Amino acid sequence: DYLPVDQEELRDYVHARLKVLNEEELDVLLVPFYEVLDHVLCIDRIFKLQQVLSGAGGKTTLSRSVAWINGLSVFQIKVHNKYTPDDFDDDLHTVPRQSGCHDEKIIFIMDESNVLDLGFLERMNTLLANGEVPGLFEANEFTTLMTQCKEGSQKEGLMLDSSEDTHQIMRNLHVVFTTNPSSEGLKDKAATSPALFNSCVLNWFGDWSTDALYQVGYEFTNKVDLDKLDYIPPD
Repeated sequence: DYLPVDQEELRDYVHARLKVLNEEELDVLLVPFYEVLDHVLCIDRIFKLQQVLSGAGGKTTLSRSVAWINGLSVFQIKVHNKYTPDDFDDDLHTVPRQSGCHDEKIIFIMDESNVLDLGFLERMNTLLANGEVPGLFEANEFTTLMTQCKEGSQKEGLMLDSSEDTHQIMRNLHVVFTTNPSSEGLKDKAATSPALFNSCVLNWFGDWSTDALYQVGYEFTNKVDLDKLDYIPPD
């Protein structure tokens, strides 16, 4: 249900939650100025939808923060110079296990800088379009996965078949794909991986306004004593 909220009350709440997040998880101090609050609300609404993808301009930290505030698990791949498509497939194995077998709501965050091979985008596109990646699991691995999912659903008093397992993955999984819209190859990505755009919700980040920068500056200086009359600037 929608309830109106005062902007200052919302800012105070987000500020308090981000302070805890900074201490416990990210070690990154975020200032919730008003434009950030707009994006927080947008991302929060997206995370409450089913099977969506969000495009942003390198705002992974903000997505992780909103996920944490909502109690959602975050999954990110860790690429390196020897990272291969096989490594990516191994990492993708985690997604259906957590979201399908364990009924865990999970945010899979992927930045375009992690796309070291075009096959990564193809797999992401298929995952978004179908809720699964054909051939990701060998026959015996897939059988084990389905058995684990059924065991998990039985503990909840449910009986699910393979198609319902896929729907459960789609219900629990959100994919955040952060990209720079001015980067080269964006049109090619849209043409070859349409689900990255037509199965998603786009959240565009532009340049921060002067007022936003003022709020950041105020946050970092409002407790600094700037009235020292005996201050002598360095040579």
